[in-house]
Amino acid sequence: MVLSAKHKDELNCAIADYLKQSGYIEAYNHFVQEADIPSDKVNDKKFNGLLEKKWTSVLRLQKKVMDLESKMTETVKEYEGGPTKKERSSDTWIPRPPERYCLTGHRMPVTRVIFHPVYNVMVSASEDGSIKVWDYESGDFERTLKGHTDAVNDIAFESSGKVLASCSSDLTIRLWDFAGYECIKTLHGHDHTVSSVQFVPTGDFLVSASRDKSIKGMGGIYWVLYQNFWLVTESGSELQWSLQMANL
Repeated sequence: MVLSAKHKDELNCAIADYLKQSGYIEAYNHFVQEADIPSDKVNDKKFNGLLEKKWTSVLRLQKKVMDLESKMTETVKEYEGGPTKKERSSDTWIPRPPERYCLTGHRMPVTRVIFHPVYNVMVSASEDGSIKVWDYESGDFERTLKGHTDAVNDIAFESSGKVLASCSSDLTIRLWDFAGYECIKTLHGHDHTVSSVQFVPTGDFLVSASRDKSIKGMGGIYWVLYQNFWLVTESGSELQWSLQMANL
């Protein structure tokens, strides 16, 4: 690396100042003579401590470069491999900003977001009464499922992802064929807002919870799929009978 004449003069003056301030008088005198530094520049105050300032700046820059290289290496590892059960636990895999996508489309607050158990899509529910389907790999909006007349409070997939259940403040539960995005059944039975809905792992048993206070000790209404009909049960005996019939 070749220094310009101006930079070379500034470096010589800074070195001379450092030798003088450090008490190396003999080395200072020899250096000033050999470097042919003018007397007016030797005593120039702008060179006081300049060499130390430059040196500490270089050290700070080197540390920043090393930190950035370390972060870049870590980022590359995360991007290429992602977390694995052997290498990292789920507790340490915390998303970091910025977000990959910001999905917009609902007109009111979003109440629930779930991922499809098989495909790379996610579904969101909102107080605007709509359910929206998104491709979370590309961030693209797919379609809107409309049917509820009030806020959609919860959504759930059965284990295969073929059926989506949604519940609403309009007192209904809707079942959607996720292949054709059509409502295949509307379930009635609650007298107040339906706040939550969930499938059991087998997929033929649906549980819903409401604010209607009509179920004592059960916490919700139970729906059982029997010969393509969803039966509502509100007691342990009826639930047991429905499960037995569904297993025939």
